[in-house]
Amino acid sequence: MLTDKAIRDAKPKTSAYRMRDGNVVARGFGLTVAPSGAKSFFLSFTSPEDGKRKQVALGRFPKMSLREARLKAAEVRAAVDAGQDPAVEKQQAIAKRMEKRALGTLADLIDLYADDLDADGKRTAKEVRRIKGKDIPPALLKRPVHLISKDDILDILTPIAQRGAKVHADNVRAYLRAAFELGLHAEGMTRWRGKAPRFNIQHNPVATVRKTVSRKPRGQRALSRQEVQQLWHTDLLSPSMHLALKLLLSTGQRVEEVLHATWDEFDTDQMLWTIAGERRKTRGKTSEPHLVPLDDFHLELLKAVKFTTEHKHFLFPARGGEAARRYDSLTHAVRGYVQSSGMQSFSPRDLRRTFKTLAGSMGISLEMRNRLQGHAMTDVGSTHYDRWHYLPEKREAMRTWAAGLGEMIVVDV
Repeated sequence: MLTDKAIRDAKPKTSAYRMRDGNVVARGFGLTVAPSGAKSFFLSFTSPEDGKRKQVALGRFPKMSLREARLKAAEVRAAVDAGQDPAVEKQQAIAKRMEKRALGTLADLIDLYADDLDADGKRTAKEVRRIKGKDIPPALLKRPVHLISKDDILDILTPIAQRGAKVHADNVRAYLRAAFELGLHAEGMTRWRGKAPRFNIQHNPVATVRKTVSRKPRGQRALSRQEVQQLWHTDLLSPSMHLALKLLLSTGQRVEEVLHATWDEFDTDQMLWTIAGERRKTRGKTSEPHLVPLDDFHLELLKAVKFTTEHKHFLFPARGGEAARRYDSLTHAVRGYVQSSGMQSFSPRDLRRTFKTLAGSMGISLEMRNRLQGHAMTDVGSTHYDRWHYLPEKREAMRTWAAGLGEMIVVDV
């Protein structure tokens, strides 16, 4: 019979050997002594399933005591006597653990969601990837996604909200919720079936997480006529960023549509700026290009841009000249201007609202302001029947706006 002393005194040999126990309660119980000196308990048995002689490991000595090993051996022997094969069950458990390890992580899920957004032509894919790298702890990114809980989601969102970025926290929540929804249904989508990692998600842990703010505060800021004049003549901005703001205000277009503009989009002979459908925010609803009529006022601005940036392709090239300026470059410039000038805070996109507001005060109709700014016209008539480009009407409205803006920026002497 095995004893603690006999086990401790057992010396390793050149090859492994076994020491059997005479305890009849657990037939086949014993100890293996490896050449390294490691000592492991085992139970050998005849499989009730296939009649083969098999062995299962029970644990190592001294981490597992002889008494604990005998008790475990008795449990395994009872299972064998009941018709079970513990070796098969152990292999199945190992296979299940390996399968779980192969399941997709939170990082895999976010990557899949970003790829899905890319496939739909959504620019938010870039923001999702940025959030993955900045706002989600690396330890959670490595975790299998089916193990992500509501508490884990709160651990992501709480630090963002507590640093005062409440709207951003809700944006991250919305992206994560959409990512989990995609993970739940990816295998049922022709786009991702057989391509997406297996996630084994049973529910969306973000669904029960409440928003930080009940509703996003809607932008209300529009610059006054006096503020437009002040901004137009400031010397507190770099020349290129100052011209970008002027072009934003004078055309009423979106920030990225201006910053990412290329010279081949402008036809100065026809006095026309053509923004390709794939560059528009509304590209999911329409692939048609947006035609922006130009006035002599705009041509003078474009000459100033060409003289200032001296780039053959982009109006506003980033440093190095390989790409266009990013949105945040203009945001940082405006933030610095606000701090230096003492003007009430505003963002670059507020200039689009300023255009809409001040152009309305000049008698330009809401419909024409919408058409000038490239808003999607969603009524049935516009969507399905009206094929007119309204270019003559837009030209007249733009002339009215350019003339009004020209008067607005004149400084009284």
